[in-house]
Amino acid sequence: MIDHTPDTPVYALPTRDRRVRWIVILAAAGVFFWLSLEDTNVLPVVLIAAGLALLSAYMSVTGRFGGRTVTRFTLLIGAALVGAGVGAGTALIAALLMIWKTGMHAHPFPDYPTGLILDMLRRAPIWSLAGALAFLALALLKHKQSATPQDFEV
Repeated sequence: MIDHTPDTPVYALPTRDRRVRWIVILAAAGVFFWLSLEDTNVLPVVLIAAGLALLSAYMSVTGRFGGRTVTRFTLLIGAALVGAGVGAGTALIAALLMIWKTGMHAHPFPDYPTGLILDMLRRAPIWSLAGALAFLALALLKHKQSATPQDFEV
């Protein structure tokens, strides 16, 4: 008989992989390479910011909670909170990268105008909601993959 209480451990969080150090180094090199380019497109900065936010979330979760077994409820709530952080972090990191690049290049006409940077920050709430929903969906898919046929018996 399977225990269907919310306190039943269902998923072990992954531990941090040693290769992540190289990913962090490559990400930093990629950011510095992007900063040197004369590029004013928004898509590259948003993609870089999303990658940095995901990397930061992975480092935080695996560093603090790696290897622990969590309940279904904790997995779903945690995934939603981490997703919200990644969504909001993407907007914040993108705005900071835009400010940094504009300050470094110091053209008479900025690479990213102030209005564009503020619009990026205004996207934080909706991106936070989108990240929470996306991570919650991924957690539900992961839970469904790890479920056995007996979990669906009434």
